[in-house]
Amino acid sequence: MTPTSAPAPAPARIHTRTQSARITGIDLDELARLRESGVDHDGNPVQPFTDDEGDWPMRCCLTDSRVGDRLAIVNWSPFPWHGAYRAAGPIVIHADRCPSVPDGSLPEPFEQRRQILRGYGHHHRIVYRLGRLVEPGTGLLAAIEEMLADPEVDFVQSHNVLAGCYSFTARRA
Repeated sequence: MTPTSAPAPAPARIHTRTQSARITGIDLDELARLRESGVDHDGNPVQPFTDDEGDWPMRCCLTDSRVGDRLAIVNWSPFPWHGAYRAAGPIVIHADRCPSVPDGSLPEPFEQRRQILRGYGHHHRIVYRLGRLVEPGTGLLAAIEEMLADPEVDFVQSHNVLAGCYSFTARRA
């Protein structure tokens, strides 16, 4: 093989694949309604800004932002029900259409962030005995799969350790 006919390098892997868990960000239909209404889940106006630094963890497309992206910080509840365990908090979204859509796999940047995992049961309550802190590089996906293997757990939510923000939801695939 001559140097000019060498095969192209394989593209870099962005996601860790799994068959037992499906990872999703915020509900994209609900996000479209929020963008259209111009107010967040607490009634605050959506105030877009231009990202000057990059690397904001996006909860819509589960990527990190890039310099120049139009973003907004909004109050969001990832729960479709009302009740004592329905929490809301700040998250960062693309103010306009996202450049990509999550594919159900765990995006690699989350493996490198401290995350709090909470399992929620079928009755919309936290399964406290399973909650855990996962340190970077110690097996976030494995911890999620272990929690989802418990029959009491309906889904798992991941939250940022420092800010407490919602990161993503994991369900059985």
